[in-house]
Amino acid sequence: MAGYSGRMRAMSVLADPHAPASPVRDEHATSGPSGLPRTWSGGHLGQFDSYRVIACAAVVLQHSFLWTLLAGNVAGWVFVMLLHFSRTAFFFLTALVLAYTQLTRPRSTLDFWRHRYVQLGVPYLIWTGIYWVYTLVGQGTSWGNAGSLLWHDLVYGYYQLYFVVVLFQLYLVFPWLFRFLRARRHHWTIMAGSAAFALLLATDLHWPSAFGAVGHASVWIERYWPWSRELITYQEQFVAGILVALNLEQVSRFVARWYRMIIIGALAAGAGAALWYLGLVWSGSGTGRASDLYQPVAFLWFSAAVAGLECATWWWYRRTLAGHPPRFRALSAPYLASLTAGVYLSHVLFINLARSALKDTGIAPHLGWGGEVAVLFALTLGISAAFTALMLRTPFRRALGAPVRVRTARPGVPTLVSS
Repeated sequence: MAGYSGRMRAMSVLADPHAPASPVRDEHATSGPSGLPRTWSGGHLGQFDSYRVIACAAVVLQHSFLWTLLAGNVAGWVFVMLLHFSRTAFFFLTALVLAYTQLTRPRSTLDFWRHRYVQLGVPYLIWTGIYWVYTLVGQGTSWGNAGSLLWHDLVYGYYQLYFVVVLFQLYLVFPWLFRFLRARRHHWTIMAGSAAFALLLATDLHWPSAFGAVGHASVWIERYWPWSRELITYQEQFVAGILVALNLEQVSRFVARWYRMIIIGALAAGAGAALWYLGLVWSGSGTGRASDLYQPVAFLWFSAAVAGLECATWWWYRRTLAGHPPRFRALSAPYLASLTAGVYLSHVLFINLARSALKDTGIAPHLGWGGEVAVLFALTLGISAAFTALMLRTPFRRALGAPVRVRTARPGVPTLVSS
C-alpha cells in the first residue's frame, strides 16, 4: 500500500523521528479504544527502523549514480529509475507516522501546525543557508545572483530539500485529510481511487500530448510550479500511509499471511520496469526519456517496491526480535534509523565534496565508472553518517535535523520518547 512518487528526502527520514517506541509483540492483539492493537498504542513501529535505513541508503546510492552518469549510460539510468522508489517510500512513511502519532498522541490543528512547522522549518532554513553558501563559494556562483538564488532555494527547495517543500503542503492539509479518511468507511475503495488518479496523472505527465487541453495545462503548470514540488503528485502515498495507520492491525495480519508473495511481486515489478526501460532504449528512446519518473511503469514499480520493502522489513524485524541484538549499538537498526534525517539533509553537500576530491586527486579515472559509483557511495554515506552521529552529541542536534530521543522507564517495555 504505497505509491507513486515524483521525487526524492528526507525523510520520514523527517517523518516524526520523535514518535515513542516499544517493540510490537503481537500483531493479532485485541484492538484498543483508538482502533490500534493494545500492544501498539503509543509504541514505536520498530519494523520501520530498518525500512528507513534501506530507503535512506537507496537515496544516497541513487545520487551516487546521478553524480557520475553520462546521458548515454544505459545501465546507469535504469538504476536511477529503480532506486527512485526511495522518495515514494519516505512520503508513504511520513504520512503513516503522522497519522499514527495523531492517533496515539492527538494534537489540535494549531498545535499540530506549530509543532511540525517549527520542528521541520528550523533545519530547512539552516540547511538552505548552508547549501546557498556552498553554491556561492564552493561552486563559484556569482554573488550578483545571491538574492535570486536564495529566494529560489527557499521557495522550491535546494535539490533534495524539495521534499520539505512538499511536506509543508502536507502539514497544511493533513488535519482535515486525516479526519476525513478516519470518518470514512470502504478504505479499499478510497485507496483504489487514489491509485487510479495517480496512475492517470503519471500517464498525463509522461504523454501530455495525448490528453489535449489537460496535457497542455500540465505542461503550463510545470513552468511555474514543478510537479515534483506539488502535493497532488504524491497524494497516493499520503493517502496510503494514513490508511495503513488507521488499519494497522488488519494490514499486519495481511502482511503476515502474504509477505512472501508481496516481496516476490515487488521483485517481479522491478524486473518488469527494467525490461520496459531497456525495450524503450532499444527501440530508439533516449535514456532520460526511458527512465522518466513520471510514467505509469515507474508508478507501478514504486508502489510495488514500497509494499515489498514494508513486508521485507516486517519479516526482518519479527525475525530479529526473537534473536540477539547486534554486538555493537552503532550497527543496530534503531541507532542507524536515528541518523537517517541528518544523512538525508547533509549527504548532497558531502557527495559534492567527495566527488571533487576524487577528481582533484586523480583517483576517479582509475576507478572506472562502476568503481567511482561504489567509492562515492561509500564515502558519502560514511561521512554523512559520521557527521550526523557527531551532531547527535551537540547542542546543534535539533537545528540540524537529528532526532533526539531519551529512554524512559516503563516496566517490562523499553520505550523511546521524544525529549
